[in-house]
Amino acid sequence: MLGILYESYVHPITILSTLPSAGIGALVALLLFGVDLTVIAIVGLLLLIGIVKKNAILLIDFALEAQRNEGNSPEEAIVRACSLRFPAHLDDDVRRLFGALPLAFGTGLGSELRRPLGSPSSVASSRRSC
Repeated sequence: MLGILYESYVHPITILSTLPSAGIGALVALLLFGVDLTVIAIVGLLLLIGIVKKNAILLIDFALEAQRNEGNSPEEAIVRACSLRFPAHLDDDVRRLFGALPLAFGTGLGSELRRPLGSPSSVASSRRSC
């Protein structure tokens, strides 16, 4: 589907190449914080992979548009895309962090089930492409 969207094989591979590092980073964070790999933690990993994929698609779209409309080289276009999109990504990260704090530090009935969703591995968002 991504190949059809971009009419290229390179851009989908670039987007999909960010996913393994996000998954490995999340698993390492789970190990570092001593969180078991439960069903809820796996849901958090899947959410993280979706966020990273969306981030990569937005950066590639923005860079391709800058490359076509402004005549930038691919290197200039991706640097420009990263610098212009960084405040929006930072805003998303801060909102996710504060939204996950009640899950991470919550107590009460069933909190052990929800706690992995608020762990750092599911809140962190990869910036590998910038």
